[in-house]
Amino acid sequence: MRVFLTGATGLIGSHLAKYLVERGDEVVALVRPTSDTGFLDSLEVVDLVHGDVSDSVDSLCSVMDGCSHVVHAAALVYSGRGWDAVAAVNVEGTRRVLMAAATSGVQKAVNISSVAVYGGSELEYDQEDTPGPGAGFSNHYARSKREAEVVARQVERDTGLPVTTLRPSAVYGERDRLLGPAIQRLLNSPVVPLFGSGENTLPVVYAGNVAVAIGVVLGSPGGGDSYDLGMDHPLRQKDFFYEQGLGMGRAPRFVHLPAFLVRSGALLLSRMGVAPPGAKHLSLERLARLALEENPYLSRRAHRDLGWDPPHRHEDALRRTGRWLASR
Repeated sequence: MRVFLTGATGLIGSHLAKYLVERGDEVVALVRPTSDTGFLDSLEVVDLVHGDVSDSVDSLCSVMDGCSHVVHAAALVYSGRGWDAVAAVNVEGTRRVLMAAATSGVQKAVNISSVAVYGGSELEYDQEDTPGPGAGFSNHYARSKREAEVVARQVERDTGLPVTTLRPSAVYGERDRLLGPAIQRLLNSPVVPLFGSGENTLPVVYAGNVAVAIGVVLGSPGGGDSYDLGMDHPLRQKDFFYEQGLGMGRAPRFVHLPAFLVRSGALLLSRMGVAPPGAKHLSLERLARLALEENPYLSRRAHRDLGWDPPHRHEDALRRTGRWLASR
């Protein structure tokens, strides 16, 4: 297959490009002229085309010509920008890419969403349909991803283009420029804090395993479904930090911070406008919730219905990620 990929220079997109190339697919990557394409260039066979999801449908059709499948992974993630800027990329960009796919006669499209659409009010999630109105409005990113899912369903109904939506939880891996800088600074500290007991299972998934799930969907018939990719393998908070630290060449020394202090401190600092070092676009309150909560995002349907069998175990993936962080 010949796959048109947006967001190819990002975390999920770069892992997907590598995975598709290795299994013998052709990849056409939509990149901006200012994008860092060093990793894509290293794959040697990725066809780079200049453009943006804000381009017209006609322009997107011209660079998408000849592609059999589309994966839309481009998004603004916790950028700190206002709603209009986020919606222009995450909602209207989704509409333009999928309309171009339908117009170009693409066989199938995959829309990359996020578990952020749920809004964080339930103990467990493994839903099939787009969450209803009112869910996912805790921030612009969550709201935009929910509205983008509605757009994807509308395009599918109006055009007949099969669209499958995948919702990863927090994604880690090599080339993570969102959380990576903050994690690197944390692990370079003399003492690394564990939030609460450190025994909780984190809502994170490895980018390489997300790429495999996308590959499975691309090869499956039909569309119209949504799948959560919230858990590839269980991962405790303390192991998340410890294994990356080993990859960086150091065994972290931990100190436990009581959960109530982490929550209240993060809330206070967020309201004061304090952001994590190395990741000023992220909310401390959001990071505290991510670190303290038990993973509620199930992936039973993805495992059962898609046959998703994540090949990458966390120990190896985290150490690779740590080595990448150390090499930056």
